[in-house]
Amino acid sequence: MRVFASLRARLVVALTTIFLLGAVATLLMISSHARSVGEVLEDASLETQAHDLIGALRFDAAKRLVAVRMPPVWAQAYATGKAAYAVYGPDGRLEARSMGGGAPPARFAPKPGQDATPLRLVGSAQDLALGASAPFGRSVAVTRINPGLPHPDAPDPWDSIVPLTLVATLAAAAVLASWLVAGWSLRPLRRTVQEATAIGPERPAARLSVAGLPSEFQPLATALNRALDRVASAYVAERRFTADAAHALRTPLSVLDLRLQRAQAGGHVDWPVVRADLAELARVVTALLALSRADRVSGPEPHAALNLARMVREVAAAISPALEAEGRGLGVSAPATLSLKGDAGELRDLLYALLDNARVHGRGEVSVMLHQVEARAVLIVRDQGDGVPEAERERMFERFRQRDASRGGAGLGLAIVRQAARNHGGEAHFSGPAEIEVRLDLG
Repeated sequence: MRVFASLRARLVVALTTIFLLGAVATLLMISSHARSVGEVLEDASLETQAHDLIGALRFDAAKRLVAVRMPPVWAQAYATGKAAYAVYGPDGRLEARSMGGGAPPARFAPKPGQDATPLRLVGSAQDLALGASAPFGRSVAVTRINPGLPHPDAPDPWDSIVPLTLVATLAAAAVLASWLVAGWSLRPLRRTVQEATAIGPERPAARLSVAGLPSEFQPLATALNRALDRVASAYVAERRFTADAAHALRTPLSVLDLRLQRAQAGGHVDWPVVRADLAELARVVTALLALSRADRVSGPEPHAALNLARMVREVAAAISPALEAEGRGLGVSAPATLSLKGDAGELRDLLYALLDNARVHGRGEVSVMLHQVEARAVLIVRDQGDGVPEAERERMFERFRQRDASRGGAGLGLAIVRQAARNHGGEAHFSGPAEIEVRLDLG
């Protein structure tokens, strides 16, 4: 049903049902308790009545019943019909009875060894009755009007109306209270819905307010805020990547377009130069893709342990031909195995960007050293060039920062190195004019 889609309606129904069940259970308990207490009291009263009756019996020397000398208080009760008694002889014949009208109580004697019978209900009016043993083999039966039931002579309709009215009033009060309490409890959720509706690209920093929310909903609001933080970070990273791509591709595309226009006008294409421009364009695209991977919002997913030493030697072998073509050497010092948990593709981008930076912007032999210091892998790449002055070293890790644009490149290499290192719990910095040190958490 649609009404139960509302949390308020569910709370109202639940609380009202609980109240009604509790009220019914309470009434039944009170009724049962009152009846049991009343029966005990009436039983004791009938035993007193029987005891007084037995004490009022008078016998002659031959053990014959000759009189019943009832106290005035009981005589009045028997005379008005509020109580009745009967005395039966050993042979079961009626020997005496009250004169209040109506049939005398039926004979029911206690079992052998008992002084009185249990309390019982007799007649159409369900009067209370009890039998008791009397002297010389006789038995007595006494009855009284049952006060726990409406008597035919005195019906009282309010006895049934008042409890029903009370239960109905309390149920109505429970519904109203439940409705008000539910509305008061859920009011902060309406505010949260309004806050969520207002969040969008034009307000990327807006978040859900946790203050005032019921404690059950606060973890949900906190989790949603964290999800919004991740979405906002991804949105910012996407916008930055788009801007970076446009900035990085504009120049090589413009140069390539200009060469093609000249070739069209002169009728001659300088294919080696065009291929060099395309190679530079491919390098920029590759660097942008690597930077995009390094710019991920979340941390690296858990992977099997990687052999970082082997990856260093593989990347060094891949870039070695380019260095040899320039008459430069490449030396690698690394242990046979150095295990590290992380993203294999991102670590390869880091290593390639680091060695390619030394090839493009450095001079002389390039040396690569890898070793472990406590729980971190330390990678040092050094060349024999003049390097970077100390005042400019930190700025070299910014995007599109180039100290000498004539050497080519998009100025993204060191930005990739630092971001990938941070993604793996480490850092990258210049440890000398022509020396870069990268530290990675072994995981």
